Amino acid sequence: MKNFMDFYEVLRVIAKAARSREVVEIYYPATESSSEGWREIEPYSLTTDVPPEGEHLVYSKDRLSPGHILNARIPETGETRSFIVGKIKQARTTKKKFTPKEGWKVEF
Repeated sequence: MKNFMDFYEVLRVIAKAARSREVVEIYYPATESSSEGWREIEPYSLTTDVPPEGEHLVYSKDRLSPGHILNARIPETGETRSFIVGKIKQARTTKKKFTPKEGWKVEF
């Protein structure tokens, strides 16, 4: 992965997709449970920390930083995941629509 997107560009892609209820692909580094690479996600919200401790942030109103958390759902497994926004190297839309999980709000 040679080309990194700017933090703000990553957020713009994710926010636009979230508002349209579109699945996003993010390029994320290796973690304890996953290798580095592209991951499909359903974006739901931005917070100051991982749930349930994190305060919810508003994309167009709050001051956002690379250390904030993107809360998402993995379409393939239904698993909930949190990603550090500043570690996302690239983001792109997939044009695949998603229906929010019952009781969940997309907050972008």
